[in-house]
Amino acid sequence: MWSFACTAFELATGDMLFAPKDGNGYGEDEDHLALMMELLGKMPRKIATGGARSKDYFDRHGDLKMIRRLKYWPLERLLTDKYKFLEAEAREFADFFCPMLAFAPERRPTAQQCLQHPWLNLGTQNNGYHIEAQMRNLHIKG
Repeated sequence: MWSFACTAFELATGDMLFAPKDGNGYGEDEDHLALMMELLGKMPRKIATGGARSKDYFDRHGDLKMIRRLKYWPLERLLTDKYKFLEAEAREFADFFCPMLAFAPERRPTAQQCLQHPWLNLGTQNNGYHIEAQMRNLHIKG
């Protein structure tokens, strides 16, 4: 579901959800973790400290070792500020999208549950308004 969410974001915005880079004193992997937490909130300590390479990136409290200041940017705000979604569109997309990015895999919806989500059926309501809105937000980069 995580990969599907990343693909859905890219289709909706034209940008990769997470595009990590090496920085001053930290590598691409730690930047990737930081980008995830800036969008989704702090990673649960159990997950942050429970991996085979957790000690490379996290301290015992579950905080990143090298990137200490995160700039949190919730998805709805990202969609409205950077991608110019209308607030209702951003809220509807985030409601569909964010559960697929739960840090704990067991908390993510199944594909079947996603297919039942109202966001996928919004285009059949309101005379196609939502399909038009979704298509307006679809960018194809060449």
